Amino acid sequence: MQVIQKLTVVSNPTRIFEVGTEVNRREVIEIKQVGDENISEFWVIDENEQIIVSVENCPVIVEWQNIAEHDQTENDPRERVISGAKI
Repeated sequence: MQVIQKLTVVSNPTRIFEVGTEVNRREVIEIKQVGDENISEFWVIDENEQIIVSVENCPVIVEWQNIAEHDQTENDPRERVISGAKI
């Protein structure tokens, strides 16, 4: 599974939002991509699941991070799983 780790808004000035940093004394815990095919929108969310900032229709650079997903087959002795890939 991939999550957004860092969002760079290409503007003047450039704005950077990254999970684990603070914006206006609020910790960024998640960056979500929302919207549809007509609107590009990202939400930067704090520890209380409140939106810190919404970025709409701006050029952005998105840095994704892979995170491990746990599933039932991972601990199933009948299936051998290495780094999330079945062998």
